[in-house]
Amino acid sequence: MNPRKIRMVVGRTAGCLPCGYLIVRAQARREINIRLNNGRLENIATSSENGIGIQAFTEKGACGFASVNRISDAEAVHTAQKAMELAEENENTGCELNREIFGAPKIFSEIPNKAVYGFDSFTPEELAELAGGIHRQLRENGSEKSEISWQTNFRLIEDFWCVGRSDGTLVSFFIPRAVLSHQGTVKEGGQAQSFSVNSSGVDAGVLLDERTSGALLHKTIDKAGFVQKVCTAPLLPVGSYPLLIDYGLAKGLAHEAFGHAVESDLMEESILGEVGKLKTGLVIARPDVDIIDGPLEGDWAYQPYSANGLFRETVHVVQNGVLKQGLGDIFSAAKAGMPVTGAGRSEYFGSVALPRMTNIRLVTATHIPIPTSDGLTEEISRLRRGLQDTGLLGEGFHILLLGYRGGQVNTRTGDFVFQCDGAVNLADSKLPVYRPGIFSGKILSVLDSVKLSLGEARYDAIGTCGKAGQMVPSSGGGSGYILLDKNENVKLGGNTVEQSA
Repeated sequence: MNPRKIRMVVGRTAGCLPCGYLIVRAQARREINIRLNNGRLENIATSSENGIGIQAFTEKGACGFASVNRISDAEAVHTAQKAMELAEENENTGCELNREIFGAPKIFSEIPNKAVYGFDSFTPEELAELAGGIHRQLRENGSEKSEISWQTNFRLIEDFWCVGRSDGTLVSFFIPRAVLSHQGTVKEGGQAQSFSVNSSGVDAGVLLDERTSGALLHKTIDKAGFVQKVCTAPLLPVGSYPLLIDYGLAKGLAHEAFGHAVESDLMEESILGEVGKLKTGLVIARPDVDIIDGPLEGDWAYQPYSANGLFRETVHVVQNGVLKQGLGDIFSAAKAGMPVTGAGRSEYFGSVALPRMTNIRLVTATHIPIPTSDGLTEEISRLRRGLQDTGLLGEGFHILLLGYRGGQVNTRTGDFVFQCDGAVNLADSKLPVYRPGIFSGKILSVLDSVKLSLGEARYDAIGTCGKAGQMVPSSGGGSGYILLDKNENVKLGGNTVEQSA
């Protein structure tokens, strides 16, 4: 559907009722999914959906929600009336009232599609041919890696959102996304382990760039060789060690352990809250450590405005080692003792907005530059030299952790359990590989152990974040490999755990 027409429908609907207040949220989404498995094109799938979700508020602040999977003036007005009827019924039942949206600032903005290649620039068949050539290169170059199953996936998404409100607010924006990923399942020495490597962007240029450069191919082959070693490696003895974690683990740590803990609707259950309010001013890290959340243009999790039509702010969750801000949406921020930061996100038009992260990164002001390497083996050697030259390399064991594979965090107690692809002992010049087991501890202890970073900053670790039954894109990383001092409340080793998304 034409974005201009959607804006017109949303704008007219937002002012259609004589009393109360409306948030009108429209979405038009298209997607292409291509999957290749061991040399065979397994699937080409296309999908599209569009619709409108409407939150209605009575003058007292009771809320009702309704949605419809069509976008037209008649359908939108009918849905708005239904949502208001539900709001009035809820008011009569004595529901919790919230009028915060009545005081939201009026915004008028239109952000165009920033993709260089439009969604229709290539047919699904042409994209499958491009992806197929990349997959063939992977199998040809990875053939020497015995007993590896290869899969290649490509996703192309065009997401258009428009949000209007009764105060005259009307914002719209495109979120183009693309990701090319290789997955390998390695079988070695009676053990099997899967891994994935991906490259993301905003359009089919991800495929075109890879066809020319082969950058993702080289990373994937390197990772396969490393995972082969992990399969037959000994399990790391349980203990506390000085650590170096990669940007994927830095993102996982920032996201799971701190991002969720400062979302305004969860403060009653967070170790970073007290009596339901964020404990701002709490010193939880060294003075040069920050955790920052905010949209980055072209990023997998980019979103310039909230699903409630508010500007999405960049938030310093931790600044100079001090807990500063939370991720506050319009409805729960005041109760949580934090400002509104436009943190509301919805999975799709039929979802009510919840405070969520976008791109969250762990950043240190103290940084040791390390020249970028084309291969993982050389990268590991350079990291070791960097620590050795600066007198930071531990004795006996100094463990490098690579690859975030999921985990769990209890935000109420602050306990976390993560899993990664593998570990390397940097203290040993032979750089032996280990199966790391689990990476566990207390979130406040691990952040207090962060010392500095080495190497290139990476903020493109992508994933999907689940909350209250909704799944939204997430991303982030670190200002390089993050160095952590040995801490008795942070341990490695032991049995693996069931992974979470």
